[in-house]
Amino acid sequence: MIEMLNAYRNPIFGILALLFMVVFVFFLDSLKRKRAHKRKQDLIDNLGKQFDSVGLQHNIDDFITHAKKSTQTLILIAQTYVKAGDYEQAIAIYKTLNEKPLEMHEKLEILELLGDSYYRAGFLERSKKIFLEILHYYPHNVRILEYYVQTCENLKHYEEAIEAINSLEEIMYAKTDSKLSMQKIWHTKNYLKVMQLCSSHNISLADQQEKLLIFYEKDPTLRNIILRHFRLYNVGLFWQKILLLQDIMPYIDILWHFQKHEVPFDIISNRSDVMAIYYAKGFIDGYQKSDDFTLEVLQLLRLHSNIKADITFTYGCHSCNVQTPFYTYRCNACSEIGTISVISSPIQTSCV
Repeated sequence: MIEMLNAYRNPIFGILALLFMVVFVFFLDSLKRKRAHKRKQDLIDNLGKQFDSVGLQHNIDDFITHAKKSTQTLILIAQTYVKAGDYEQAIAIYKTLNEKPLEMHEKLEILELLGDSYYRAGFLERSKKIFLEILHYYPHNVRILEYYVQTCENLKHYEEAIEAINSLEEIMYAKTDSKLSMQKIWHTKNYLKVMQLCSSHNISLADQQEKLLIFYEKDPTLRNIILRHFRLYNVGLFWQKILLLQDIMPYIDILWHFQKHEVPFDIISNRSDVMAIYYAKGFIDGYQKSDDFTLEVLQLLRLHSNIKADITFTYGCHSCNVQTPFYTYRCNACSEIGTISVISSPIQTSCV
């Protein structure tokens, strides 16, 4: 017994006992932290698996309760869904977050992301409503005004889009370093007015074309849109304007799609660049030298081989380098305006 008491009194025993207690406490704390981390991870996994269930509200509530910076984490999850094209799940998260008591800046961010997700998913009216809600409280928010303009544009609500661009113009005019922005706004306003004219049924065709001619001279970046309109509704005016242009290659796709009986050969015969298009198309026998590679290839194939070829057209954006099969004035990928140009390539159709 005395020996045991002496052992307890030994300083080494005390040190060992203290060390054991420290290790034991550290072990318990580590175990607790691992369990807490696993619980948070399970919450995230559960949240990701059950977005399509009726328990979404409960899952997000549970996650917010147990996770730090939960709002930003959920936003990142939603943005991942957006990148994957799963807008439904992203919208579900943003809508649920929007119902939570949040700081004003967080509320604004979520509403903006929700509006953008609705826009991407094609729910334009809902997107417009959300952007209007934000503008009610923040009427000078430039980014939201730009989103609102694009949404109205896609809905063909051109009058509302023009009103918004006027507000944007007033805001940017007050800034001293906004020369490029003002130029972009000017082009956008002209574009919206042209689209409004082209889609209007409350104006005579003569008045419509007279006003379009003003924009044709005023803003050359809009000539592609206006010439396409003339091609459909006043082909004589189309040829009149196209033959006054020094460079017709930006409009080669429009010229290429004419039928033979629609081409006024008598008035284009002195324009070798235009004639080369119809030599390449086979409307005229012979050869007309062209500086355009595609037209030159098609003419040589027609003269010296049995290969039949055509031209395929794509439209590339100078800003983001995305190519699409259809012409648009505003790039559908990056939303820049006036950055689209036609790209022509020869394509084999058959071999005789």
